[in-house]
Amino acid sequence: MTDITTTGTDTAAELGEISFIRDNRTVAIGEIARAEATARDALARVAELEAENNRLRFDQITDGGDPRLVDFWDKAGRIADYAGFCAEYDRLADELNGVPRERDFEVRLDITISLTVYKTVAARDSDGAGDLASEEITSEDVIESIRSNGWSGLDVDDWDAERA
Repeated sequence: MTDITTTGTDTAAELGEISFIRDNRTVAIGEIARAEATARDALARVAELEAENNRLRFDQITDGGDPRLVDFWDKAGRIADYAGFCAEYDRLADELNGVPRERDFEVRLDITISLTVYKTVAARDSDGAGDLASEEITSEDVIESIRSNGWSGLDVDDWDAERA
């Protein structure tokens, strides 16, 4: 068998320095340090979330408006509607800072709409045309103008609401 090891006298100094080879230990140490810092941050966040989870699970609820009670108030409101306990529910929700029930209301609105309507009429002068157009305008003309041009303003003059 032949010994394939060489025992030459050439050293790195004699061959010249190879510039593209470098010691990767310093790079690896930096990466390990960054990974450890990220892991510490993640563990701290996990501990923070676990503490918040335990607080939400085990601390006593002292306010009826607590977000954890949204489903409770929703179901209680539906039960109150179904069983006829609306007044009792409303009283409790008000006293405990709970979520009030939504109810249906029939609302009557008196509105004024600012609208430009174009009407073609045959007349002798502009005053006569204005008078004739005012007399001949129909609800269909108004509806067509709303469909074509929209309206420029809407004012609610009065309203009245009653429970449906």
